[in-house]
Amino acid sequence: MYRSRNFYLRVKGDLALFTNPATKGGGERSSYAVPTRQALKGVVDAVYYKPTITNVVTEVKIVNQIQTELHGVRALLANYGADLSYVSYLSNVEYLVKFHFIWNKHRPDLVHDRLPNKHEAIMERSIKKGGRRDVFLGTRECLGLVEAISQEEYETAKLEYADKTIDFGIMFHSFAYPTESNQPLRSYFTRTVMENSIIRFKEQEDCEIVNTLSNYVFKTSGDIKSVEEEFEIYSRDQENEEGGR
Repeated sequence: MYRSRNFYLRVKGDLALFTNPATKGGGERSSYAVPTRQALKGVVDAVYYKPTITNVVTEVKIVNQIQTELHGVRALLANYGADLSYVSYLSNVEYLVKFHFIWNKHRPDLVHDRLPNKHEAIMERSIKKGGRRDVFLGTRECLGLVEAISQEEYETAKLEYADKTIDFGIMFHSFAYPTESNQPLRSYFTRTVMENSIIRFKEQEDCEIVNTLSNYVFKTSGDIKSVEEEFEIYSRDQENEEGGR
């Protein structure tokens, strides 16, 4: 089975909100202390994603001290009144993310688009450009900035929780989205442990808790731009940049 080389990026922001599902019901939300695998996959997908590939986040390094900020938020009620609720955000966050991509096994119709060198080149350029779409740290009001880093920078980074082990208990891990209209949406939860400021993510099949959700509307994908077209645009942009120096 094809697996791309590893990629590395830094993502940071003033605020982050990786909502703990246990806090959603009452309107006052609270963030997990660390990002979930699903949230980091969202960051990577904002950098570069096509239905041909599946981005896989394997590790995250927590660079800064874990800090929270409490913000008051005015919430609209059903009777058009307003109420004040509180949201607990993480503040001054910085994460180093290690990931790769594999072919999307659920899209055999895109086998012609499985051109590894071109996908890897576009991914590398997209990281250097800070992503192709807006990057969010858990929610839309928390914007993130992406920077390219080398493997050496990733491995030698100074980390806040080096030589420490912290057990965060059971946390949300990720979703498994249906690939057919008769399949349910599933959510996965697992025990999450940070060792030496590093969280190494399990695969979904190794998670201890699986929930089946029914309120998901299956969406079929439309036409996509081939990686050949993407790479041609990438090459033109690179030539224009080099010509402008």
